[in-house]
Amino acid sequence: MRCQVTRESRLPRRAVPGGIVLMLAALGCGRPPPPLVELPPPQVRVARPVARDVTEYVVFTGNAAAVEEVDIRARVAGFVTDVHFIDGQRVSRGKPLFTIDQRPYQIARDQAAAEVDKQAAELAELEREVSRNAPLVPRNVITREQYEIMVAKRDMSRAMLEKAQATLAQASLDLEFCSLVSPLDGRISARNVNAGDLVTADSTGSRPLTTVVSIKPVYVYFEADERSVLRSRAQALAARAEATGQPDAPPVEWRNIKELGIPVEVALVADEGFPRRGVLDFVDVAAEASTGTIRCRAELANADELVVPGMFVRVRLPFGDPQPSLLVPDRAIGIDQGRRYVCVVGPDDRVEHRTVEPGILDGDLRVIARGLEGDERIVIEGIQKAREGGLVRPVEEGRDPAGSLE
Repeated sequence: MRCQVTRESRLPRRAVPGGIVLMLAALGCGRPPPPLVELPPPQVRVARPVARDVTEYVVFTGNAAAVEEVDIRARVAGFVTDVHFIDGQRVSRGKPLFTIDQRPYQIARDQAAAEVDKQAAELAELEREVSRNAPLVPRNVITREQYEIMVAKRDMSRAMLEKAQATLAQASLDLEFCSLVSPLDGRISARNVNAGDLVTADSTGSRPLTTVVSIKPVYVYFEADERSVLRSRAQALAARAEATGQPDAPPVEWRNIKELGIPVEVALVADEGFPRRGVLDFVDVAAEASTGTIRCRAELANADELVVPGMFVRVRLPFGDPQPSLLVPDRAIGIDQGRRYVCVVGPDDRVEHRTVEPGILDGDLRVIARGLEGDERIVIEGIQKAREGGLVRPVEEGRDPAGSLE
C-alpha cells in the first residue's frame, strides 16, 4: 500500500525544518528507523612501569671555561716575519708562534756587548792604577787626595760596567722577545696578524696577536641554589665519615670542597643523557642575595676534547645513592586541573585515571613517587582516547606490527 501525502497535509516549509519533514514522512509510511552502529573500543598502546635504581638529582645550566687562557701579545715593536702555526691547531708549551724582525735588536745587543767590553777594560786599567799608587801614599810620593780621586774613578768605572751589563741584559731580552712561543699546552685561536704586519709593544691597549687555551681539563661554571649546594656537601661529609669510620672528623672548608669528591654530571646540547663526569672543585665566597644562588665550578677531564670554552652545558648534581624507583614515559602523564594522573587499564580493559606524584625526569622516563604498584598497564600512546571508565583495546608496547595506533 503506497502512502499518499496530500497537498493540504503538508506544513509550510518555512515553519518546519527539512529534517523533521523527512522524519514525519518516514513515520507516516511505516518505515522502521535505521539501526544504531556501535563503534569498537579505541585502540591504545600500553606498557608496564619500569623498575630500576635512580639517583635523585637537580639540573642547572652553565657554561664551559678554560682552565688556562692566555692572550699572546708582542713585547717589542717590529714587523712580523714568520707565523709558525695553523689556526685552531694544537700547540705545546714552548712551540714558536710568531717571529718579529730580529735585526734591530741584534744590533742593539751587539752595541751593548761592546759597551760592556769597553767598560770592563777601563775598570781593569783603573784597578791597576789604584794598586800601583796605593804604596806611594805612605811615602808621600802622592797625596791622599790624589789617591782618593783614583779610587773614586775606579768605583765609577765599576758602576758604569754594571750599567752596561744591565743594558746588555735588556738588549738580549728584547731579542728573545722577538720569538713568541706558546706558554701552555692547548689549542690556538685564529691569528690576528700576518707576516709583514707591524706590531707594537702593547700589553692591553690593542687586540692580541692570538689566544691559546688549555683543553684538558676544562671548567664548568653554573649557578646553584643554596639548598642544593648545602645538601650535596652534607651528604658528601656523611659518606666520607661512613667510609673512614670517623664521624667526628672536622668538616671540610669551602675552599677545600674538591677533597669531598662531590660528583657532577655534564651534558652538551647534542648529548644523550649526561655522559660526562666531573667533580665539584669550587664554591664562590658569596651567594647572590637577590636570587638565593651561589656560583659553583666543576672540573671535567674532557677526554674527547669536545667541550670548548663558552659552550652552553647542562649540569646535573646527584644526591645520595641510587634508590629503587618506578618510571613511566613522561608523555603518559596527563594533567587535569593541576592534578597529575596516568591512565591505568584494568583486567577488564576499562580505564582508570589514577592520581600520581611525579618525580624527577630520567631521560625520557619520569619517576613516579606515589600512585603505582608496579604491575599496572599504563596507557603511553592514545591517552586522549582513554576516557575514565571507558573500554579500550590495549596493545602491549613492542607487539604492534604496524608500529602505530589505528
